[in-house]
Order: sequence, then C-alpha cells, then structure tokens
Amino acid sequence: MHTNFEKSNTFKEFLSELSPSVLTMIFLSFYTTIDGFFVSRYDGANALAGINIVIPITCITFGIAVMLATGSSAIIGELLGQKKQQEASKVFSFICVVLLIFSILFTIFGIIAIHPIISFLGSTQLLTPHVLPYAFVIFLGTTPMVFKLFFEYLVRTDGNPKIGLWMSAIGVFFNIVLDYIFVAKLQMGTLGAGIGTGISITISALIGIVYFLKHSHLKFVKTSFQPKILWKSCSNGCSEMLTELSTGITTFLFNIMALKFFGESGVAAITIIMYVYYFFISFYMGISVATAPIISFSLGSKNKDKIMETTKYSFIAIFISSLLVFLASYLGASIITSLFTNDQQVFTITVHGLQQFSFVFLFIGWNVYFSAYFTAVGNGFLSALISSLRSFILVIAFIAILPSFFHSDGIWLTMPLSELCTIFLSTPLFVRFGSVHRLRQLQSQ
Repeated sequence: MHTNFEKSNTFKEFLSELSPSVLTMIFLSFYTTIDGFFVSRYDGANALAGINIVIPITCITFGIAVMLATGSSAIIGELLGQKKQQEASKVFSFICVVLLIFSILFTIFGIIAIHPIISFLGSTQLLTPHVLPYAFVIFLGTTPMVFKLFFEYLVRTDGNPKIGLWMSAIGVFFNIVLDYIFVAKLQMGTLGAGIGTGISITISALIGIVYFLKHSHLKFVKTSFQPKILWKSCSNGCSEMLTELSTGITTFLFNIMALKFFGESGVAAITIIMYVYYFFISFYMGISVATAPIISFSLGSKNKDKIMETTKYSFIAIFISSLLVFLASYLGASIITSLFTNDQQVFTITVHGLQQFSFVFLFIGWNVYFSAYFTAVGNGFLSALISSLRSFILVIAFIAILPSFFHSDGIWLTMPLSELCTIFLSTPLFVRFGSVHRLRQLQSQ
C-alpha cells in the first residue's frame, strides 16, 4: 500500500508518476472549454460569451469541492502514513456527507434565484437567452460535479492516480460526443452543451463511487459529525477554495471591463483567454495535486528525504513547463484563437490580449505549488495567504487601477503582475517555513 509514496525515484520516474495527475487536470479543464468550442462554432460568439457569464457559478461549486478535497486529503494522507486506515475512512465518509448536503442546498438556492443571479453576473438582454438554460443545467449538476472533483483528488491520496485519469478521460470523451450530438446536430445551443456536460460529469462521478465501494483502501463507513475535522479541512483547504472563487470573481470583473471597452465581443475574447488559462494552468495544478499526497504521507511517516526529493523534482518540472507554456501561449496566440472563433473583431481582441496575458505563465506555477505545498503540510494559513494575494487581493487592485493608465491593455496585464508580485512573498515564505529542516523542527515540538 502506497509503495510509490515511500520509494526513492529518479526524475524520469517522477515524471511518469506525475503524468496521470497532469492529464487528469487537463481533462478537467476541457469540460467548459469543450462547451465553448461547440457553441462558438454552431451558435455564435454571443453563446460563447453566455457560457462565460456562468463560470462564477461553477467556480463556487469547484471551490467548495476542492477545499474539502485538498483539506481532508492532507488529513487522510497523514493518517494513512500513520497506518490508521479506519480513522482515515471515517474522515473520508464524513466529508462525503458534508458535500452531499452542500450540493443539494446549492442546487435548490440556485434554481430559485437563477434570474437575479445571472443578472448580477452581467448577463445582458442579448446574452440572457444563452445564459439562462446553461446556468439552469449547471445548478442541476452540482451534486455529481462536487463528487467527481472530490473523488479525483482522493484516489490520488489512496495511491491510485490512474483511476482519476480514467474518470476524467471517460468524462471528457462523453462530453465531446454529447456536445456534438446536442449542439452540432440537434442545434440545442447552450442548453445542449449544459446537458452534455452534466451527463458526462455524472458518468465520471459514478466511476469514482464504484472505485471507493469495491477497490479503495478508503471505505464508506459509518461516521459521525466531526466539527474539528470539518474546520481543519476547511481551514487547510481554504487556499484552494480562494483560488477557485477568485477565478469566478476575476472572470466577473473581466467581463464587466470587457463589456465597457469592447461590448459583447470583449466578453467572448475574455472567454477564449480564460479557456487557454484553464488549460495551461492544468500543468502546474497537476504537479501540485500529484505531489501533495506524497508530501502529506511522507510527513506522517516522517520520511524527510522523500519530501526533499519530491520538492526538488517539482521545481525542475515547474521551471521547464513554465518556459514551454509561455512560448506556446505567446507564439501560438493566433492559432489557438482561430480554433474558437471566425469573428474578426473577437479574433483581433483575443490575439492581442492573449499575447500580453501569456506572461502570467512564467510566474503562476511557483505560486500554485507553494500554496499547495503548505496545504499538504497542514499550514492552511500560509497557503491561504499566498492564494488570496495572487488570485484575489492583487487581482482586484490591479483590475481597478491598470485600465485607467493602460486602457484595455490593463485588463490583460492584471494577472501577470499579480502573480509576479506574489512571488516576492511566496518564495521567502517557502524558504523560511517550507524547508525540510523547518518541518523537522515543527514535528519535534
């Protein structure tokens, strides 16, 4: 059990074990992107913009699920490292109950208040026919979505990341097929895209349920209300929630600014750029989610050498991927944009914006990793501090200030500058509190 968490690896072996998690995160990023691709091709730029209006809603769902997944996986991973499998299963089962209650309440609230919600998010009279049906289906799919995300994180903690890869790959396959049927063939627009996504996510979640019922070391067991576990999971995973929520807030603010400078075409351009962002950040997220369970397990088993090895290889992978991703985004801006739109105005706005936005990929990987690392070792405060600064505080400040000086270019430069400024905090924090020497001191206290 968890032998891969304990043995020493070469960098090549590290990359091999990393690949399922990276691919899983890439597939996860495809869900909304696939919807955007089909509706932009078969329903136009306004439909594409309509999907983007709904993104803040999905970010809330993602945020809660990822918070509880990452926060509880650190606890569960440490318990498994201490050979306390039954206690780990009780924590796992309790978090499942919490997610079920949240998802049901969120669905009910969303459907009842759907009209004021989409109005608040910036839906215009032109966009509402596209926004409303998509938002309705997204609210209905809250329960399978949160469990799909939760299970994909926990299979890694259980030492089986390939299951998470299969969950995502099969879900993406069905999403493509169903979007083709509902959007391209049946011309159902954003409603068809939402239905396709909902069904594919449900299939993926069912695979996770089967795995944990029959094959996992973690089991569904009788549990009880555990307020301390819930608080620790929330506080430890709140940085990941802030990252997801801030994506929704950022998208909302970007949509408002894009409407101001470019109208609905600007929202479509923002949508494409955010799709590129979701895709490329998956590489860094994959590195983080793959290494976090190893670090938590190694902390529980007091294997400092494994933590050091994992961190060193992670740094190398982030450095290489940052350069490659930046070059692909900057040099391939025209090719990438042409995949989503034939509208000349949207194309021009997107290419110019994406090339400036691309600089974010030089910095974001480090901040994502440092935040995830602190979550893995149970330091939720520092993790949240990094996440809130890079994806919330600085983003709001820059999006409010930069357009006044750089006009529309201020929109595209907001996130690169936010990530760059955060590095000047996250790096010293990691050096001071994230070293193996420091972990040894903390554990001996």
